[in-house]
Amino acid sequence: MKWILILLTCFSLNAWSSEVKDNTDLSHFDLPLLLGDWYLLNPEPDSAAENFLAIKLTLESNYTFKIDIQKKDYSVDHWEGMYTANDDTIILGLNTSEPQVYAYSSNHNMLNLNGVMFTKALPNALAGIWSSAELSGDDLRASNIKKMDLVLQPDFIFMFRVSDELGGEVVHRGVYYTEGNHLVLLYENGEHDTTYTLNSDVLTLEGQEGDMYAVLNRIR
Repeated sequence: MKWILILLTCFSLNAWSSEVKDNTDLSHFDLPLLLGDWYLLNPEPDSAAENFLAIKLTLESNYTFKIDIQKKDYSVDHWEGMYTANDDTIILGLNTSEPQVYAYSSNHNMLNLNGVMFTKALPNALAGIWSSAELSGDDLRASNIKKMDLVLQPDFIFMFRVSDELGGEVVHRGVYYTEGNHLVLLYENGEHDTTYTLNSDVLTLEGQEGDMYAVLNRIR
C-alpha cells in the first residue's frame, strides 16, 4: 500500500484557488459512478505499518474532492481540492505543486485505486424497500400510474416498478447513485434523476418541473 504512504504526506499541498464548476445537472457529468463517499478501513490497525484506521474519499460532480484520514490516535488529517478523471486515471490536487496521479478501475460500489480497494457507502438510511402512499405529477397522471415500488440495496443496485390502473407493469433494474439530495437511477437505455427527502420511514421523490411527486413508505 505504498500509495497510502504518499497520500499521508500530501497534506502540505497548497490550497487550490480556481473557480469551482457549477454542475447541478448530474446528467452532464461523464463518470457518474465515481461520485460519492468511498471508504478504506485498515484491516489490521494494531499491526499494520500504515498509521491510519480509516480513509474517506469523497468525489463530487463539481470536480472537487475531500479526503479524511483517521489516524491511530483518532486525530483526522483533511485534504481537499480539485480533481479530474478519465476512464482509467484520477488526478487529485489540480493547481497544486504536486498533483497526485492514480490509476483506477471501478463499478457501482467498488473503487480500485492503485491496487487498493475502496467501498462506496450511503450517507444515510436510504437503502430499503419502499412502496407508494401518494402519487401525483403530470407524467404519472398521463400514464395512469397508481402504484410505485422502489428497492434500493445498500450496494447501490435498485429495482423500480410502476403499475397502471389496468394492471400493466413496467420494471427497471440497474444501479443508482446519490449526491446531496439527488437520487439518480441508471438502467439500460435510460436514467431517472429525482430529488429526495428522507424523514425516518418516509421517502419523498420529486421530478423536474412537477412531472412526478411520490411519497413512499418504508416496508422493510
